This record gives sequence, structure tokens and C-alpha cells, in this order.
Amino acid sequence: MTLVKKAEDLARLVSFCSGLGGKYNPGRPNLQLEALNKQLKEVRQAMENVSIVRTEFDNEVNQRKQTFRQLPRLASGILRILEASGATPEKVEDARFFVRQISGNARKNRKSIPSLSSVKFSVHHVHLQLAYVSRADAFSKLVKTVETEPLYQPNENWFRLSGLTEKVEELNGLNRQVADARGKWSKMLIARNEIMYRHEESLTKTGRSVKKYLRAIFGHDSAEYALVKPLDFNQPPKKSKRVRKQEKSPQELNDSSDRGMEALTLNSLR
Repeated sequence: MTLVKKAEDLARLVSFCSGLGGKYNPGRPNLQLEALNKQLKEVRQAMENVSIVRTEFDNEVNQRKQTFRQLPRLASGILRILEASGATPEKVEDARFFVRQISGNARKNRKSIPSLSSVKFSVHHVHLQLAYVSRADAFSKLVKTVETEPLYQPNENWFRLSGLTEKVEELNGLNRQVADARGKWSKMLIARNEIMYRHEESLTKTGRSVKKYLRAIFGHDSAEYALVKPLDFNQPPKKSKRVRKQEKSPQELNDSSDRGMEALTLNSLR
């Protein structure tokens, strides 16, 4: 059962109890109507908070992906200019090594460096070095390599050292923003799950207690209890480690090198 369905069941339960009027009068404070309405509001707010930070996380991931997608083309341009400048073969080979890391081409299967006009970069089934932090680090090292070459003097603003330094700062900033957004998402997931499952007066515990109270005062075979009996407030079954490893979130299916790996770190909180 989804979390949305559980929230809907709580709303139906609260509405039913409100319609009973004076017939619904539990002595336990957290089962009284005022407390139930407050809890319903908290549940809805917690779910909304998760939705908001999830959207923020997705936006940060998308922005980073769009920016990093341009790196292979920019890196190949830097390499071509370095070659044209008359730099030593050793210096060019150092730069080529970092370009391979950025583009994801291993040396033994090296393909030609992508041209400025056309780059097709796939993020699916990539090697570990394509992690965004690693690629930003490789680009930073590429910039440091050309920075030490006096003959590297391009006229294009985006190839100049000042522009490349700004790009390094941009890449590192995007990585930090994604990490911060992921942390906020994780925090909200924990808070939501506390309200839904783990708190002493969680949605599931309260829902089951209300159903038991209604069964006690109206009877198991009563029409009143029959209306709330289908409402499910059971805890979700625990998943084995093997099952969790096999599961793939929608984000993972969309981008296995980025959102997939990040979403997997949060699977245990869902």
C-alpha cells in the first residue's frame, strides 16, 4: 500500500469518526477527534515537504547533468588548442589523460576525441570515473595542466584560463548543491517516516487503535465497523537486503550514473 493510500485511509477514518458525533468518545487523548485532525494535518504536511524537496533535488540534478553534458566537448577543445600551441608531447599526453577521464574512454579502448561540433555522451552503464565529483576533479586537473603551459594562449573567452577557472568553480558548486538537496530530501524522508510508522503515536499505530475502539463499542459485525474494517494501517513489510539491491527507482532508470545512485542511498528510508 502506498503512503498516499494510507493518508487517504486516515482521512476517511477521521471523517467517519466525526460523523458519529457523541457516539465517538474515546478516553485516550490521541484518539480524540481534535488529535486525529491534527495528526492528519501533520501527515499531509510531511508528505508535501517530501514532494517539495524531491522536486528541488530533481531540479538540481537536471541542472548539473545539463552542465556536465557539455564537458567532453569543452575538454576536447582545450586539448586541440594545446596541441596546436606547440606544447610538448608529454604535456599533451597529460591533458589527453584527463580528457579520457572526463569523456569516459578507457585507454585500451580509446576512441577519437569528440569534435566541437558533435558530441554524443551517454551516462548509462558508465564506469566509476564518470561520477560527477570525479569528472569535476579531472576537469580541474586538465585546467591546471594547461595553466602551466606558457604557449597555451587562446583568444576565445570560453577557452581562456579565467573562463576555465570559472567553469571549475561552477562544476564544484553544482556538486555541492546536489549534495545539499539530497541531504534535505533524506531529512524529510526520515521525518515523514517517523510520523507515518515509527513514532509512538504514528499514523499506523493510531489508525489501528481507532479501529479497535470502534470494534469494541459497535461490535465486530456492526455496520459501523464494516465501514472502517477495510482501511489498512499495517506496517509495510521489511525488505531483505537482496531485494533492496535489486530494486530500481524511477530516477535510477532515467539516469543510472546520477539520480539512480543517489536514490539508492535513500531506499532504506522510504
